[in-house]
Amino acid sequence: MLAVSGGGDSVALLWLFKNFFGGKISVVHVNHGIRENDSDIDENFVVNLASSFGVEAVHKKVSVPEKKFKGESIEAAARRLRIETICETAEKIFGKNSKIFLGHNRDDLAETVLFNILRGTGIRGSVGITECTEHNGLKFYRPLLGLRRDFLREILRTRNIEWREDKTNEDDTYTRNFIRLKLLPLIESRINSSAVEHLAAFGEDMRLIRNLEDEQSRELLKMCREAEFSDLTLNRKILQNFTNSERALIIREAGRILKIKTLSRERCEKLADLTAKHSDFIFQWCGGVTVKGMKDRIIFERSDEKDAN
Repeated sequence: MLAVSGGGDSVALLWLFKNFFGGKISVVHVNHGIRENDSDIDENFVVNLASSFGVEAVHKKVSVPEKKFKGESIEAAARRLRIETICETAEKIFGKNSKIFLGHNRDDLAETVLFNILRGTGIRGSVGITECTEHNGLKFYRPLLGLRRDFLREILRTRNIEWREDKTNEDDTYTRNFIRLKLLPLIESRINSSAVEHLAAFGEDMRLIRNLEDEQSRELLKMCREAEFSDLTLNRKILQNFTNSERALIIREAGRILKIKTLSRERCEKLADLTAKHSDFIFQWCGGVTVKGMKDRIIFERSDEKDAN
């Protein structure tokens, strides 16, 4: 299943799969309805393009303003609903073993690495975009991370294949657009013309380190995890034998197991410090999760009430 927005990257993705992949492919396009007539034009464009390639296209309309959560931005809601819709569509066509492909390129990787570093991140955020992620049990792949944005468009130009440009991509009031349109070109002209490649390579190096850290986190958590008295229970006495850095790794792994929003570095260190002490405590995570420190145990409990954040 190929997610095709109509932009140059996803159209190049479609062309590459049509020409070099021998299996069955389908296209899915999600119309958020945010950009009024432009959204409908994009939808029709993708349907006609897929037809010209002899590929089935499934197009869905989703009302983002109506379905966004309280406190959620339009952009975040659009991303969430797009992923949910793509998963539902892929599963209907290909089943639970669906493979979904996205058109993120090397420039996207570099921009994400820089964005995450500037707003404050650790090893995980420094990776930027990974080649494979999982959502709702389905695998998402990004096979174009080794290719530059201009190269993908040159593939299309030389073959007279059209694509659609999202006008909102030129609005530099959005932080990501500002990084792409203003900040990175300035860095390339004033500091290093190969900045995009260096940032992307840095992200790939950090991915190797993150994989090692993830493996360590899983092993550490396994050592102190107890039979379930709650959503997740840790043996506090064993936890106290670890260093604060190791306790922070365990806490982050606990968050991934519970599938809740990652704590900031400051709050993670605070919770790690609380677990090292001998007093009882209650710590409010997001996602409706409460962490309770008791004499012998650290208990993670999820409430029925949804956290707005």
